[in-house]
Amino acid sequence: MIRPEAPVMRMALMLGLSAALAAQGRPQGPHRNEAARPSRVQDPQFMARLFQWRVNRITRVLGLTEDRARVMAEKWGRWDREHMERGQQTAEIRKQFHQILMGPEAEDEKNVRLKPVVDQYMTLRRAQEAGRKQFEEDIRAGLSPAQQARLIIVMEEIQQRLREGLRDAK
Repeated sequence: MIRPEAPVMRMALMLGLSAALAAQGRPQGPHRNEAARPSRVQDPQFMARLFQWRVNRITRVLGLTEDRARVMAEKWGRWDREHMERGQQTAEIRKQFHQILMGPEAEDEKNVRLKPVVDQYMTLRRAQEAGRKQFEEDIRAGLSPAQQARLIIVMEEIQQRLREGLRDAK
């Protein structure tokens, strides 16, 4: 359920798809098993079902044609892939943080080594934010405020069902 104070621009935060998919896929971080099973995002059958599910829900709830719903689902899928790629890159950078911070060097040396890595991390975060904003603009384009609100609800529903499905699959 949407809280009345939630602005329309929170739409991407409601997605959570990539976080849910990443959570069921490869665990990240220096203390987790790096040889975990492959992510379902790499499973073409899973992605095809997800795409069709999105098309069906967008068509039914927003009252759009199937062609228009397909365009929206394609944009959503592209955003998912870009978000996942950047998420994997930031996970690698966090791993570098950990390696440097746990190393034997003095704090000054760690600072010198960390500065470019922190800069790289911040660049990725800015790109992630810019990508999220662009996605929001693209997916909302041409929708009425009522359709935008319905889209937010659909996105929340899909996010919740994915999380439940992924949790049950573990």
